Amino acid sequence: MEKEKYLLTLFIYALKRKETISINTLFRCVYIYMVAIDYLYGTNDFKQEIVIDSTIGVGEYSELYAALKELNSEGYISSTDVILTVNPILTQFIEELADSSTKARKDLNSIMYFVDILSSYSEDVILSIFFNEPNFKEAMNRNQETVSLKNNKLRTLLEEFEKLSNDNYEKNLDKYDVFTSWLDYIFEKYLYGKKQNV
Repeated sequence: MEKEKYLLTLFIYALKRKETISINTLFRCVYIYMVAIDYLYGTNDFKQEIVIDSTIGVGEYSELYAALKELNSEGYISSTDVILTVNPILTQFIEELADSSTKARKDLNSIMYFVDILSSYSEDVILSIFFNEPNFKEAMNRNQETVSLKNNKLRTLLEEFEKLSNDNYEKNLDKYDVFTSWLDYIFEKYLYGKKQNV
């Protein structure tokens, strides 16, 4: 639970520029981060699997939801069933933590950079990215209730794309460029799908 609370506080801080934050969007961003972190940073200290729900993506009774309820009861956030707002105590807590801990500063910087990338896309695109992530799609197709992050199919796809880019086109993309290209690919698929349904 403590890892989930820590991760959520960093994400909420990174998203605090928004007046209100959709809880579903928050959970989806956290999930995409947890799936991508192994590729982007070569580590995943947070979770090995996550509970899912076919309608919102992340299960209501997951550890993330329990951690969010705890943050609400401790006054770090104010939340309804679907929306949360950041209270000043959370901002102060994260800023003090980042000032006193090198690891917290590093984690916060990586999450803020990640959130900046995702924030350049609309909420609909984040939804599309989430539901098109390979591990999630496979779990939904098999009616599974959890997604394992150990066998990370997204990482495999990103590595294949990176190798193709470097070998065939002599473009030495950094890992964030590769990841952003994947987001753009999903974005294009989403827009194409929207046009087909018009």
